[in-house]
Amino acid sequence: MNQYKFVVYLIAVLCMNAYCQKKLIAFSSDATSNDKQQIFIMDENGDGLKQLTNMNIDCVFPKFSPDGKKIVFQGKTELSDMLYMINLADTNSMPSAVFVDGGSDASFSPDGHQLIYRSEKEETNAIYITDLDSGQSYEVSDGSLSMYAEFSPDGYKIIYSSSAEDNFDLVILDLSDTTDKAQKTIVASKDAELYGTFSPDGKRVAFSSFDINYKGTLKICDSDGNSLKVVSSGGSAYNPKFSPDGKYLAFVWSKGSNYELYICNPDGSGIKQISSGGGNTVQFDWSGDGKKLVYEDVGEGISSVTLYEVETGASQNLTGSKANNLNPSFQR
Repeated sequence: MNQYKFVVYLIAVLCMNAYCQKKLIAFSSDATSNDKQQIFIMDENGDGLKQLTNMNIDCVFPKFSPDGKKIVFQGKTELSDMLYMINLADTNSMPSAVFVDGGSDASFSPDGHQLIYRSEKEETNAIYITDLDSGQSYEVSDGSLSMYAEFSPDGYKIIYSSSAEDNFDLVILDLSDTTDKAQKTIVASKDAELYGTFSPDGKRVAFSSFDINYKGTLKICDSDGNSLKVVSSGGSAYNPKFSPDGKYLAFVWSKGSNYELYICNPDGSGIKQISSGGGNTVQFDWSGDGKKLVYEDVGEGISSVTLYEVETGASQNLTGSKANNLNPSFQR
């Protein structure tokens, strides 16, 4: 084999290994010795199951860092919510969970160096950012009751729901702007605008408007608030998430007694139900390539984690039906 053919062969092998490498799924389960919800990981085909935490509190809502090497999760007690971090490079049978801050609804910045989350540590729900390199945290919201924050794809802005004007409005804050014009309200109405999320290119925003009866209507607009379009009609729809490749928008929608998972085109057209209709689905996540969805299927007393292939429509129950398996998250 000449040098050129060897290089081509080596590149092909490396690409094939990268392609075949299975990603992990993190989730919360009470299939534990202390009957508390704990954090587990498994391969995306359901193999390689491993328990990561064994704490005397419920551990829920795990999320991977962008590089897939860390997991942030929420520890729940009757009095407070706390955020912890696990480093997957820790080779101990039970990796050490490091306390980050009091709070909930955490997610990483695109570069993985920061966490954004909601916290009541100053006796009001506010949005905080913690720098994971220095450990320093600071409030970024406007002093009002605020929630549901996430970074923009470039990491320079955040979107969150602010109650500064008595109702929850959707606002975008430019973190690089030090003037009083840094924050802009993009959607305001008589309803509560919640669950704001950016498209992968940052040009669109999806969110849900909740009326006085807490019925949510899914909507899409440009990131400046223009070109507003209603996606759902009737029932209650919320928790939208664009696929990482920008081809789809997934969301939860209840048209009757159950909440089911749906996907549509990024402009809101072509709505299709994904979950089977046998239970309730609230939490879900996209794979990094946008070709798969993992979601919880919540029944009475038991819940399973299901993997769905977007192109083929095939689905697989990864955890069986013997425990409460919740809050699945894909390693990107």
